[in-house]
Amino acid sequence: MTERLHQIAGGNPQIGEVRGRGAMVAIEVVQPGTTEPDAAEAARISAACHAAGVVTLTCGTYGNVLRLLPPLVIGEDLLTEALDVLAEAVAG
Repeated sequence: MTERLHQIAGGNPQIGEVRGRGAMVAIEVVQPGTTEPDAAEAARISAACHAAGVVTLTCGTYGNVLRLLPPLVIGEDLLTEALDVLAEAVAG
């Protein structure tokens, strides 16, 4: 999962960092070209994911982190579909 998230982040300047342990991972949303948190963009991405059926949580001190915690028994095809939804939401 983190490999795919790094691919998504690589093409999007609003993703500042991908981090996590085990199944719980997060992507930090920043203003492009800076390290300034962008809570509004994180909320937009989260809302787009929710509209497409993928649950994400916004968290962090500034509300600019999207947290993902898929079930440990999730199938590869379902995880791929969810990450596709996330990639589309990030692309905007």
